[in-house]
Amino acid sequence: MKRVIVTGASGFIGRYTLPLLVQAGFEVHALSRQPDSESCADVFWHHVDIMHEQSVEALCSDLRATHLLHLAWYTEHGKFWHADENLDWLACSLGLLKSFVHHGGKRVLMAGSCAEYDWHQGSCSEDATPCHPATLYGISKHALHQVAATYCAMHQVGIAWGRVFFLYGPGETGARFVPAVINGLLRQETVLCSDGSRLRDFMHVADAASALASLLESGLTGGVNIASGESYTLKEIAEEIMRQIGGYGHIEFGALANCPSEPTVLTADTKRLHDELGWEPSFSLETGLADTISWWKSNMNLNLKAGEIDENYNRH
Repeated sequence: MKRVIVTGASGFIGRYTLPLLVQAGFEVHALSRQPDSESCADVFWHHVDIMHEQSVEALCSDLRATHLLHLAWYTEHGKFWHADENLDWLACSLGLLKSFVHHGGKRVLMAGSCAEYDWHQGSCSEDATPCHPATLYGISKHALHQVAATYCAMHQVGIAWGRVFFLYGPGETGARFVPAVINGLLRQETVLCSDGSRLRDFMHVADAASALASLLESGLTGGVNIASGESYTLKEIAEEIMRQIGGYGHIEFGALANCPSEPTVLTADTKRLHDELGWEPSFSLETGLADTISWWKSNMNLNLKAGEIDENYNRH
């Protein structure tokens, strides 16, 4: 039997992976501090703090799972880049891995980040682009990958590392770029943005979950970029949102300064994802934004106040 432990199961990406894993024939054990037993049928929820070593050891001993999908991390908006909590998550992630392997685990997939790459390179390839993270978050993720890969090799456990790029979709934190633009326009406000010239690869969160589920089930190992493979400027994305909403609000490009620490170009090479894994996205930018706009229209009570926009938007 394929039995998988999923951490961060109620998070932005995690909730989308659960039905996919059930459909793939996994017995799914979802870990969360706030279990959401109504989100997906046929999932076993565990109220477990993975910072608590004894609880993790007991769970792994009891379940003896074959697979581990580790998505959980500290992601408090506006704080996670340089937070001390990154060190805590590095430590507990290694503890979780050790317990999983000790109790017979055979296949691991952990969520990494494009923040591990040297952002001066522009286009990021798993094989060609060096990892030179500039934040404690990126450094911690990269360190976890290095240690985890070595440990898994020692114990003949397969490990893949999904480097997640820029996500959007239903349920995203409202201050991030895509929902902030959508919400401002829906409220018929003027949305203040940078000049919009920066080029990014945005991916619908449901596609990211699909890619991760496929990668977990495969035998592919090493780093794999989790991205759409299609890049657009922020201005193009904002204008597409404005076109779809139609007649509401206004976007003032150039009203905000570009963040000097953000690269002009940050895109993903997705050859491994598409050619080696054989995965393709379900959403185009147009259909993905339509799905997201529809969700926000139904959840207007979650909107933040005008002006609370953040273009540093990447995280699960």
